[in-house]
Amino acid sequence: MNIYKQFSTGYFVVILFLASMFCISCDEEHTKISNDSIIVLDVFDQNNKQISELAGDGETLLKLQARIAPEADDKYRKVIFKISKGQFMSTASGTQFEKIVDNNGIAEVYVKVPLDSGPLYLSAEIGSDSDKYISEKQIKLIDPGQIIKLEILDQNSTPISGEIKADATTILTLKATVDLNADAIGSIKFSASGGTFLGVNNESNTVVIKNKVAIIQYKVSKSVGELYLQASASTKSNIFLNKTMLLSRAFADHLILEPNTLSIDSADDQVQVKTYLTRDIGKVSTGTAVYYKAFQADANGIEFEVGRFTGLAEATTNDNGQITSVSFVSDTGDVDFNKSIIIRVSTKNDKNEMISQSVTLNKK
Repeated sequence: MNIYKQFSTGYFVVILFLASMFCISCDEEHTKISNDSIIVLDVFDQNNKQISELAGDGETLLKLQARIAPEADDKYRKVIFKISKGQFMSTASGTQFEKIVDNNGIAEVYVKVPLDSGPLYLSAEIGSDSDKYISEKQIKLIDPGQIIKLEILDQNSTPISGEIKADATTILTLKATVDLNADAIGSIKFSASGGTFLGVNNESNTVVIKNKVAIIQYKVSKSVGELYLQASASTKSNIFLNKTMLLSRAFADHLILEPNTLSIDSADDQVQVKTYLTRDIGKVSTGTAVYYKAFQADANGIEFEVGRFTGLAEATTNDNGQITSVSFVSDTGDVDFNKSIIIRVSTKNDKNEMISQSVTLNKK
């Protein structure tokens, strides 16, 4: 066995002795042996750092580097790289790739990791038959869903206590932590089903990772219900984490009524009642219900309903906290036009109490 073109007799004896020692248990098919003194395989990430685990995101590239002695004989200068899964960047398919070492005894290839988790087996081998030498590595592929951790905190970056109102004012802090491959991922893109991200100068809401953390502030919308949030690697679409949270209704503290007239004297008259709902802090959630009632009182002060309302099917607040669809119509035959008509509008507050405001219509 002649591994090197030029070497001293003593060095040849040592290599021959090592090879024979590793072949003591070889069977008739010349089982492959591992000998890192003859060939060494190293695995690097995109930042040229040696790694033992990374995201199985289907996108990240690994560099496989095989090293042998620069003066190795020609029959040992071809390296066969093998992978258990993934793809060599120099070929469209296959889990094996051959490359000749350079003058320094180095051969490098790039591998795209699969979208998978679990062990990834890598090897580099030289020689053939009984003179075959292998260096092997195992990389742990981590489920991409486990790479990003997303926390929803209050404006001061402390844990949230209590419900969050859909008031278009409350500010939350979204904190994405990347414990693995943070340098290669680089930045985090935040997205939400509604609301507004604050403090970023780009439309993609992308934040650079610093010390494995990316933080952005977010102002909620006025939409009640499930809020969908996502933190994803800006350059790796398969690395992301979704979260949901419930936005509860921000009810009104005050009602403001604006009828288009305060007088009525016939069944042909209609009164449009514009209604505005406001809050002391923030805004009223979209779709907040308002209830309408028109009544007169008899000689004993007992109230009885009169007339009717149109537009009640749309009697919920729009994005501006307004209701403009409702009108009072006095064509029902039960209105005494010689008496005042009181229109009372009610809605709930955050304490689940009914609050109301009234206007009085008189004869012209």
